[in-house]
Amino acid sequence: MDEKKDIYFKIFRFNPEADTKPFYDDFKISVEKGVTILRAINYIKDHVDSTLSYRFYCQAGICGSCSMRINGVSKLACTTQVWDELPNCKEVDVITIEPMNNFEIIRDMVVEYTPVISKLEKYISWVTPRIKQEDLGKKEHLIPEAEFKVYDAATDCILCGACYSECSMMTSSREYISPLALLKAFRMVKDSRDTRSQDRMKVLNEDHGMWDCTHCYRCVQACVKNIPIMDAIQGVRNEAFLRGMKNSEGYRHAYAFTQDIKSTGRLKESTIAVRTKGIFGSVSMLPFALKMMSRNRMPHFFVKTIPGIKYVKKIFQKLK
Repeated sequence: MDEKKDIYFKIFRFNPEADTKPFYDDFKISVEKGVTILRAINYIKDHVDSTLSYRFYCQAGICGSCSMRINGVSKLACTTQVWDELPNCKEVDVITIEPMNNFEIIRDMVVEYTPVISKLEKYISWVTPRIKQEDLGKKEHLIPEAEFKVYDAATDCILCGACYSECSMMTSSREYISPLALLKAFRMVKDSRDTRSQDRMKVLNEDHGMWDCTHCYRCVQACVKNIPIMDAIQGVRNEAFLRGMKNSEGYRHAYAFTQDIKSTGRLKESTIAVRTKGIFGSVSMLPFALKMMSRNRMPHFFVKTIPGIKYVKKIFQKLK
């Protein structure tokens, strides 16, 4: 006999046309082991409350449309098992369902996805082929297998938005490019069939672009396809270095950081603002510096070289 138990679903509800503020509805249903979150909420919609709103389509982890927060983490409802979520419940046998973060809520779990599309458009997230328009479809445009392996993992992205939802930088600034768009940009920049690479790198180098990532790795943790998104983000940054794209605070900050570690093994925090923003640009940092001084947390002006600096330099030499 199949295992079966009563599960409570605490589901986020909000209809801007009728509700003044969001609230949660509790639904108790009997669930068999092996049932997915999507199948469970489909049962609730079909048999308990038909007004419950959310998106789904393929039900096979391919389209990415059923992304939602399940027990506080963005996941695909169609590939997440109810029983696998029980250890993650804050209350015993109570699974919390909410819309994704960093999106405007249209209704319940349905969010406005237009900002993602806009970012994909802004950062030229498609290949503009070298083959002439009239020759497209007449022959294959082959690439070496070694080249494809560089961005193979990035092609697994289904645009589900889980990384977008969990990104701490997106929470801080909706203008930020997003890990999703950075992943797509990496995939396109590394494709030798494309002709818009330089245009794409130029816009990636602007404010709110590739240099604003804070390396929190939440995008990697959230990715439903286990794509190494941070490797892709570092990949487009490395491309900027290779192309000599130095006209940005991000580049100057990364360069200063690298030179400090290479020379002493430690970051020279007292001067990094000036080296990144310039003398006039760093004036805006004065209030922060004074606040740090008042708390006796100012960095040292003179930094001692670490004992193992020769090993650090060997690492840099190998990387070079």
